[in-house]
Amino acid sequence: MSLIISQPINSIAFHIFNYPVKYYGLLLTLAIFVGLVVSYFLLKKRFNIILAQDFVDISPFMILISLIGARFFYVLGDWEFYSLYPREIFFINHGGLSIYGAIFSGIIFFIFYCKRRNISFLSFCDCLAVVMPICQSIGRWGNYFNQEAFGTPTEGFIKLYVDEIYRPLEYKNFQYFHPAFLYEGILNLLLFLFLLFLFIKFKNIKKGLIFSLYLIFYASIRLLIENIRLDSVMNIYSIHVASIISIVILLYGLINLIYIYFFNKKTER
Repeated sequence: MSLIISQPINSIAFHIFNYPVKYYGLLLTLAIFVGLVVSYFLLKKRFNIILAQDFVDISPFMILISLIGARFFYVLGDWEFYSLYPREIFFINHGGLSIYGAIFSGIIFFIFYCKRRNISFLSFCDCLAVVMPICQSIGRWGNYFNQEAFGTPTEGFIKLYVDEIYRPLEYKNFQYFHPAFLYEGILNLLLFLFLLFLFIKFKNIKKGLIFSLYLIFYASIRLLIENIRLDSVMNIYSIHVASIISIVILLYGLINLIYIYFFNKKTER
């Protein structure tokens, strides 16, 4: 007996003036909305209502910069294609965003923002680190409607049916694949609940600890998923670039965690 995830009926939810609105875009919008709502309450709890409201006010700039970073990293990772079709770089509706690009560009934005508001960067990141996994969990379902981010063929208990046109050439004769997007979505949801518990339960937790845990656990999740994904772009000596970045982030998170736990005596109220 198997649990078979069928193909989506359509990747397009509806049309506005003949312009197709895809489920992927709707889910990204939902992820952003949920992220802003949760961020507002966490920042209000950790800092104050003024900062929370200010963050909501500047959120359009943050979202724009994160999207640009996400697109830039994806294009860079698949430059062999985009160098031949440079116009495709601007057609974000054709797909192609890198979560690591969004994270890196977002961090740069937050560094300047925290400096301007004269607040602790690590404390600020602790709040947003709680939010990131739930946003990523919601966004991963967009991969289902686009029939992407699936893994190697499987005949296991849980399997995803993929249309032949979306299968890699070497796997045309296979019908069922690992639903990698689902695995990552569930793991991200569990990570969100874990970090939210730490944030609420331990009021005097050291600043930067939750942020470090997010980096460690998400990088570990991504490493696990990358081992089965078939559509990762850009490899170096047959190793996915996303895996290399995950290892770097994992090591940074571990080093940061060790420093915070053993050498930094400061706590954050």
